[in-house]
Amino acid sequence: MNYTWDFTSILTYRHLLYQGIGGTLLLSGVSVATAMAIGLIMCLLRTAPSKAASLPAAAFVVFFRNIPFIVQLFWLFYAIPVLTGLQAKPFIAAYLALSLYGGAYFTEIFRAGLQGVEKGQWEAAKAIGLGYSSTLKQVIVPQAIRRVVPPLTTQVIELIKLTTVASSIAYAELLYAGKLVADQDFRPLEAYTTVAILLILLLSIVSMIGAWCESRLKIEAR
Repeated sequence: MNYTWDFTSILTYRHLLYQGIGGTLLLSGVSVATAMAIGLIMCLLRTAPSKAASLPAAAFVVFFRNIPFIVQLFWLFYAIPVLTGLQAKPFIAAYLALSLYGGAYFTEIFRAGLQGVEKGQWEAAKAIGLGYSSTLKQVIVPQAIRRVVPPLTTQVIELIKLTTVASSIAYAELLYAGKLVADQDFRPLEAYTTVAILLILLLSIVSMIGAWCESRLKIEAR
């Protein structure tokens, strides 16, 4: 097979890729931040002594973890106009789907971190008169954070990769931009190779940030 690589179209239409990178960064940034906030709240509810708080949080996790992401994305995209009478924006649908889907996974990551702290730490805090919230804030959470950085990094990477699915509802992220570039000069191999390289670079940066955070927390714990 003799294939001549030609990245001329990539240079010519690079502004589309720049826009795609911006769309990916915007969607992944706000979605990850919201998903983490949801995960933290749901984790605290799920680990609360009251079943009135823990059962709804558990139902949230089961519901959103067991429905494929693309189904949630399509449902939100097509349900928003029906339920609100407003035209669904691809960004809003993708943002909500990523936040809820990611929030369910972050809930379990945070919960695993809390439950991974030795039971003796809870008992010691109770023995010195700390309440439940004070025990979490001053004793448990600082130890749990060090345990959850690696799985948190992995889940953040997964959410960033899932932003590419938003191209299916015409959200202008990186994969969608790659398709536009490929259609200009009919050079899909070069276009999607460039998209893959850009995603690898982006996710490598996220991995390095996660590794740096992990090393810093280990140093502070000594």
